[in-house]
Amino acid sequence: MKMLGVAVLALMLGAGACAQVADWVVRADALFQEVWLSPYSPTAAHELRAKLEQAIELYVQALNLDPQNTHILNMLARSYYELADVFLPEREKQDFHEKGQLYGERSLRTSEEFVRVERERGFVEAVKTSTDVEALYWTYANWARKVELGGAFGLIAAALRGDDKKLNALMSRCLELDRDYLAGGPLRALAGYHAKHPFNKDYEKARELLQEAMANHGDYLENLLFYVQYYLVPKELWVEAKTVLEAILASSIEPYPLMNSYCQVKAAQLLAEVQRKG
Repeated sequence: MKMLGVAVLALMLGAGACAQVADWVVRADALFQEVWLSPYSPTAAHELRAKLEQAIELYVQALNLDPQNTHILNMLARSYYELADVFLPEREKQDFHEKGQLYGERSLRTSEEFVRVERERGFVEAVKTSTDVEALYWTYANWARKVELGGAFGLIAAALRGDDKKLNALMSRCLELDRDYLAGGPLRALAGYHAKHPFNKDYEKARELLQEAMANHGDYLENLLFYVQYYLVPKELWVEAKTVLEAILASSIEPYPLMNSYCQVKAAQLLAEVQRKG
């Protein structure tokens, strides 16, 4: 009877933990969506950042009780990316992108097949076994941005470590699985890879990828902004760059209020630079 009582108690505690995890995740998801669907502005940034940080706290609490939950891990990777990219000062971004990268990698490694192949044949081959677009994408996004923030030296050091091959594998797999994820996110990301590679830049490949992203997802303004940053500016096509930036500023922020409004802020800053050069 005593053993039966212990078993019943364990089941009750397990059910309670599951209910608590579900509650935290629902609340965190709602907070993330509230931020994602809110327009960005310098005056709104503090409140939006606080909500995103609250969502992260809830996800972390839930992860402590359910450490293999890929939704939680992927949302932590995504939330840290958005927090660093949109809301943090430049000096803090790199550390938070690294946190996002680690959560993304943890998500990938919840797959036993991924772990087995990585152990036997390495990370690049393991990536080819993954079917989790979110884990692949947000691992890449955080990792690539962390490297980019390291400047020219960081890009070279990453390539010498072989990070470029791992990043290419992550985003190539995303393209195979869903090239339209997050309004052409894999196309956007791989364009950045080709434009920023320290030893093997390919601006024409970047242009090709971004033109596909713009053609299919022109309402996601980061596709246009990347076209300016990763093709038109390096090619010194100032008149066309000015035209595209002005189009960004004249566009609706729907259906991606946060990122489109944030892109308009960045486009306005870049336009001032382009006008001086052109």
